[in-house]
Amino acid sequence: MDLEWKWVNAVVPKMTQKLLRRYSLLLMIRQTQPVGRRSLAERLALTERTVRTDLDSLLDTGLVSMQTNGVWLTDDGQTAILNLQPLVADLTGLRKKETQLKTRLGLKDCLIVSGDSDDRPDVKRTMGEAANDLLRQQLPTGESVVAVMGGTTMAAVAETLSATLADNRQLTFVPARGGMGESPKIQANTVCARMAEATNGHFQALYLPELSSKLASTSLRQEPAIAQTLDLIDHANVAIHCVGDAMAMAKRRQMSAEVTATLVNRHAVGEAFGDFFDRNGQIVYRVPKLGLSISDLDRMDLVVAVAGGHSKAAAVEAYFKIPPAKTFLITDEGLADMILKK
Repeated sequence: MDLEWKWVNAVVPKMTQKLLRRYSLLLMIRQTQPVGRRSLAERLALTERTVRTDLDSLLDTGLVSMQTNGVWLTDDGQTAILNLQPLVADLTGLRKKETQLKTRLGLKDCLIVSGDSDDRPDVKRTMGEAANDLLRQQLPTGESVVAVMGGTTMAAVAETLSATLADNRQLTFVPARGGMGESPKIQANTVCARMAEATNGHFQALYLPELSSKLASTSLRQEPAIAQTLDLIDHANVAIHCVGDAMAMAKRRQMSAEVTATLVNRHAVGEAFGDFFDRNGQIVYRVPKLGLSISDLDRMDLVVAVAGGHSKAAAVEAYFKIPPAKTFLITDEGLADMILKK
């Protein structure tokens, strides 16, 4: 591939540079549309003249459209992003990193986006868009029950899902676990509702706090609406989730000082589905089961993990030692580089 592109650039100078720049332009339009030329130039650190020239070319090929409120990506533009992604990954070196990370963690497959979401929050949206592309390709046709976790990353995924996911599919979204004491915007119930709205699907909420006492939990499970949702979760065939840093998740869950001290003493580094684990992938603490757990993933048709940022590297690497079901991982360079440099 490198040799081929050497000669391509010899015949058409700066062809690679132009391709990567216009691909980045398409990605930025998808992320911020409708958007003006000046804003695109500022976000991509390009001159307005360069952006104008590239937009004119993309307009001529039908990949973007110009409206009174700004530039929009067309359906052909979306298809171009999807089909060019493997080539761009090769040219930028991301494909090599994806192959290395897939082997290192035992993944079904992985996709790495540029940047580090710890330093640039907008990278989470890019990971969300990559998740949407993956789901378009991998979601089973027909009926699916999709179990979803909450959190800022999952909220970013929800914002980027498109109605095309519903093509030949009937999707029902359910929260994978009971609720946590956090902002309503990132709770699983809210994320599920947004995903259902974006894909013209259905959702069913779970009005059950995850850290309920055993007595309260048993009583609440008898409520018809809660029992119905828990049964639906038990029949989920798709899971979309994140992997979190242990201490950050303990804080989100508003765990007691005693439990937090236990996590520290047991060297917990990560959390997923209420299971806290150490660097060796050994589960050191479990939140009472109110929904899915890691062991439930083996029966799924599709499992997608979305997690990025260098600060989550230890948690993600440990999680894939458990091991969970064969998973598609969508991550960023910050996390991938931190794992691969070890």
